Amino acid sequence: MAQGNHKLAKAKKSAGAQKRKAVRTVKKTKKGNTKVERNQGMMAATKAINRKNERLIAAKAMNAGTNFSLTDISEKGKNESQRQTAERDKKQNKPTKLSQRLQVRLNKLK
Repeated sequence: MAQGNHKLAKAKKSAGAQKRKAVRTVKKTKKGNTKVERNQGMMAATKAINRKNERLIAAKAMNAGTNFSLTDISEKGKNESQRQTAERDKKQNKPTKLSQRLQVRLNKLK
């Protein structure tokens, strides 16, 4: 029989066990996925880049004479090809020499 007025307490946990427990409590999952929320802007930019690349590739394929069974891709390719042609013509039709540019301005003023 134990003598004295001692109260026996639980044994102290080791420092390693206390650290592991602290790490587990910190990593509780929150509502919603924070990684996805943080990457929303990046995902939107990636989707925009992918849409642009799809249009460019469809235009190259249409210009090469490829026939598509999917109408949406063929329409995107046709529209992109027309846009590129219009942009190229706009650059090519501009006067490059100073005298030519001044002549165009004079004609606009008349």
